[in-house]
Amino acid sequence: MTLHPDILTDLVSLYHAGEASEASRALLEEEALRNPRLAAALAATSRPLVPLPVDPFLAERRVLRKVRVRYQAISFAVVWTLTLLLIVLAPFLFVHAGEGGAIAIAALPFLLLLLLFVGAAGALYFLVRAFR
Repeated sequence: MTLHPDILTDLVSLYHAGEASEASRALLEEEALRNPRLAAALAATSRPLVPLPVDPFLAERRVLRKVRVRYQAISFAVVWTLTLLLIVLAPFLFVHAGEGGAIAIAALPFLLLLLLFVGAAGALYFLVRAFR
């Protein structure tokens, strides 16, 4: 019985690793009597296999995480800037509203202070995530 060369190659790897069963070993030794290339492969010393890293995609995940944090920070900055612009322009939007303009002007310092605290908290959040 002649096996496909890929199957023989897999069995030779198992043979050198000591993981092949007795039936597989007997099959390989019987096949080696008819196939000189297989006999040479069985006689050759096995190369030590280099173990695979635990997580081969660790570097890629780290880069993708940095890109995601960067885009989140940019999105936060854009929303924060547009909100600041809206707060600053609010008195001009309510000029014709009479009482609404006075309320917007009175609330302006509190809104700016609130926006400052939210911006500082968001910046701290993204700074901590960037160095984690």
